[in-house]
Amino acid sequence: MRYRVIIPENYRAKRFSCWSRRSIIKRRTILAHHEVLFSIPAQHPVFAGHFPGHPIVPGVMLIDEVIHTVESTTGQAMMTGGHITMAKFYSPASPGEVLTLCFDTRADASIAFEIHANNRRIAAGDLSPAAKTSTC
Repeated sequence: MRYRVIIPENYRAKRFSCWSRRSIIKRRTILAHHEVLFSIPAQHPVFAGHFPGHPIVPGVMLIDEVIHTVESTTGQAMMTGGHITMAKFYSPASPGEVLTLCFDTRADASIAFEIHANNRRIAAGDLSPAAKTSTC
């Protein structure tokens, strides 16, 4: 599988607002933006049972691809002690469909991601790395 990471030259950190669980707007700084193209081949065995006659890519496969891509692109271990803060699935993805994963690395080391197919939003969410502990 080939990855295409796009980091614009002269990329400046930008600010954006997002809703927290308590519905309070928080400001976060984006350090890097990445875009990666991927697809799940139609021959994958998961499609035999998900769903016969009308196969769709399972959400767990999308999240697994996000985690694998983030870890290989950033070198940051997300799921060794980390967690999925939020995940939302908006539209089903078909086998073999070319998907675009866009993710931003924030100053607090968390990741915000979105998956799109053409102009259709497939999924979005946040990943948080393991909390760092001090031995002092």
